[in-house]
Amino acid sequence: MRNKFILVAVLIMALLATAGCGGGSDLKRPTGLSPEQVVHSFFDAAKGNRMNEAALYVSPTSIGDTQTVLKFVTGQSSSTIKNSNLLSVKKVAQQGNFVAAIATLQQEQNSLGIVIKPVGLEKINGEWYIVDYDQVFRDMKYQVLAQLLRGL
Repeated sequence: MRNKFILVAVLIMALLATAGCGGGSDLKRPTGLSPEQVVHSFFDAAKGNRMNEAALYVSPTSIGDTQTVLKFVTGQSSSTIKNSNLLSVKKVAQQGNFVAAIATLQQEQNSLGIVIKPVGLEKINGEWYIVDYDQVFRDMKYQVLAQLLRGL
């Protein structure tokens, strides 16, 4: 009886140790991306309905607003973005750790519906991240970025 108890205890500990080691996410964000590449990577991940991966490209201060960022950048939710195309992203202004870019989107495949959206990005620890558009105008931290985006 005692041997069974020890065996069960060892199995439970092994199970807990295994669960703790292998349960994490393997998602890693590539380093050294340009602002344009960040927007492309965000769009591609969102279009593929990989929202956890898309969140890797959103500023930590905006991370709770990944769906809001997606909706602003594309004008669509994650369920309808599959039919759109990101045609181009162009950096138009930079000041310090902030960039204003323009994203050109085709709203539906095989359509002439084109939308141009401003996108704000922030550089954190050498990497660029998309900032929620509404947050840019709410948070004093983003005053410089707000000025860049107003100029578009």
